[in-house]
Amino acid sequence: MSSLNLLPIVRAAQSESIGAAALAYAALSLSIIPLDGKRPALKSWTQYQNQRADAKTIRTWTFGNVGIVCGAVSGNLVVLDLDGVAGYAAFAATFPALAQTYTVASGGGIGRHVYFYSDHLPLSVKAMNTPIGHLEICGDGRQVVAPPSIHPITGQPYRVEKALDILRVPNLDDLVAWVETFKPRQEARTWQPPKISAPSGDAPLNRRVIEEISHVLIGQGFKQHGEWLHGRCLYPERHKYGDRNPSFGFNTASGYGHCYLCGTMLAKEICARLNIDPGQLGGLVEKPQPPTIQRRREPPADPPQQEPPAPPMKLPDWLERYMAWAGATGNQTPLIFHQAAGLWLLATAVGRRLYGESPWGVRIYPNLYMMLVAGTTFYRKSTAYKLAESVARAAIPHMLMPTPGSPERFQEALAGRLPVNFDKLTKEQKDRFTKAQPFAAQRGLLKDEVSGLFGAINKRDYMIGLKDLIMELYDCPDYFDKDTQTGLNVVENAALSILGVTTPASLGSAISAGDWDNGLLVRFALLMPEPDYAERPASLIYQPAPNDLIDDLRKLHERLPTPEMTEMGWSAPGALRLNVECWAEVQRYGDHLRRLCDPRREVELDERLKGVYGRMHVQAFKLAALFAALDWLKTDGNAPTVTVEHWNAAQAICDGWRTSAHRLLDQLDKSGEAVIERRLQDRVLTVIQEAGAAGVAMRDLYRKLNLSAKQARQLAQDLIRAGLIEERRIERAEAYIAVEHVIG
Repeated sequence: MSSLNLLPIVRAAQSESIGAAALAYAALSLSIIPLDGKRPALKSWTQYQNQRADAKTIRTWTFGNVGIVCGAVSGNLVVLDLDGVAGYAAFAATFPALAQTYTVASGGGIGRHVYFYSDHLPLSVKAMNTPIGHLEICGDGRQVVAPPSIHPITGQPYRVEKALDILRVPNLDDLVAWVETFKPRQEARTWQPPKISAPSGDAPLNRRVIEEISHVLIGQGFKQHGEWLHGRCLYPERHKYGDRNPSFGFNTASGYGHCYLCGTMLAKEICARLNIDPGQLGGLVEKPQPPTIQRRREPPADPPQQEPPAPPMKLPDWLERYMAWAGATGNQTPLIFHQAAGLWLLATAVGRRLYGESPWGVRIYPNLYMMLVAGTTFYRKSTAYKLAESVARAAIPHMLMPTPGSPERFQEALAGRLPVNFDKLTKEQKDRFTKAQPFAAQRGLLKDEVSGLFGAINKRDYMIGLKDLIMELYDCPDYFDKDTQTGLNVVENAALSILGVTTPASLGSAISAGDWDNGLLVRFALLMPEPDYAERPASLIYQPAPNDLIDDLRKLHERLPTPEMTEMGWSAPGALRLNVECWAEVQRYGDHLRRLCDPRREVELDERLKGVYGRMHVQAFKLAALFAALDWLKTDGNAPTVTVEHWNAAQAICDGWRTSAHRLLDQLDKSGEAVIERRLQDRVLTVIQEAGAAGVAMRDLYRKLNLSAKQARQLAQDLIRAGLIEERRIERAEAYIAVEHVIG
């Protein structure tokens, strides 16, 4: 279509420059202001909320981006700002007629701006952190970023999504009421299970169907309350302008659901709503057992004995002993962290010497990337890290990898190149490095502040390439090489395992949205404290790791294939192929998780979590392989056998990891501590960045921000660990400079 045939608002949005767009919008009687990113670039823009700037004034402005002022000054312009993956879909489904108007797609990738002219101008109203994202009706006193502006974070343009004229309506009362329903109530009520009896039927429900429903609901964020799972009603459309989260409960014992408005829902109805096919699980009800045939003149058979309940999940003896010791020594550290540290130790001991040949043609090695995430001080997360390190240094010190200082140094370590100061090391240190050479690329890496690694990757030019390297190492490549200033680095038989700790605030500052999309973050098990966290009684005296715990870890390491001497020196050890009896269960779990990622679901899974879900069945198999290796130590078999029992224990752990990832996103997006720290960090970072190459002294920093010296120093240290600023001295005083202003 020729630009001459486009609607005026669309032609303005598609102008060749920001300045040209501003003049075109102004010609349409819209009030315009220049923006710096998403914020007004003027010292004050109050006057342009009441009077439009003329073309002469607009030509004097320098435009980074262009903003349109909403309200009466722009002819009663009202913009619905939807920031969230589900926001626009929910709006369009609720108000299909209002959706037929000029609409802009945000450069952030998930937001929409929906434009109206309203005869009756509503008050501006917002509902933040709702289940469908941020919602805001922008009227007087608000402005919106307009095309062809560029999003300050993603670098993508705002663009016209619906090239329609701006819809004029008498009022937007219904739309305001809809947004208001998403605002949190003043009084939060604790959900109570309904006091009703379960429906009776002719046959008991198939437990596999109930378990599948439970898996799906937990994946949607349902919370456990005894035998009930509680969450949002499966039929929110029945709750017109109703609850923010219509209440629904599913009973995991009987298999029925209940909503206070919809009433009781049978398992058949729930399955249909959740796209679960009971036929694939053996049918909706348990199949009746064939009757026992009695012979004449024989006494009746004894009544059948009730089948004993399934035994509880059994962890390997070594892991239970490790958690018992670490849990008592680090009594304030969440047990999920100690468990993860123990699993990392096992993965490090094994390296690349076990693999499962999957039915989909990929070899799976049991290496693990683990991230322990919790607030500062209270959860003592570093204790889990330090206890695991002490066991590794006692049992398998040569399997610990030096912390990477740059991609080149990291590749040298992976290639088994000895450090340049090798001749100056002690004999013990030389022996450790020599013993580590055949295992060079299949060792364990400990990172005390893992968000610092992410921050450095994202902010520092000399770390370019490390992100791709870490992602590639997770998938255990057989071979890759790179020519560097120090020569050709050849990396073979890789299987890196990582254990790192961080806080939600530090992680939020260090990562970018791309770290979810490109697969870096989702390769990690993202572990938060368990929901029922409780510290254990403190030990009266320190108890070092038991000798048998250390010995058994060393035995596992030494029983697997060892390096062999060749004409070229020590070769990397070989690998045993696992005997696997649970591939059907692995594939079933992977398919279950895949269905939870279906974009056609009524409540679509957060895009960031889809990568987590997509790798969860592989992570579970890695754990099952480690469990099989521990049991193998008690036998004289040629290779470990991964049984269904191993798989069940591994899947249970990974289901806990999955819900943990949901808790982390909640912290990063909504919850108090992380959000407050993030805001304070952003304020500190802004002041330091604005100081430029001169930097800013600590004294000036905390005075300008009205913070205590202690608080300002803690925030600055978090930014240093995230790789965003560096510490300096200005006339011998403590000071800071943003990394983009660091020379050299």
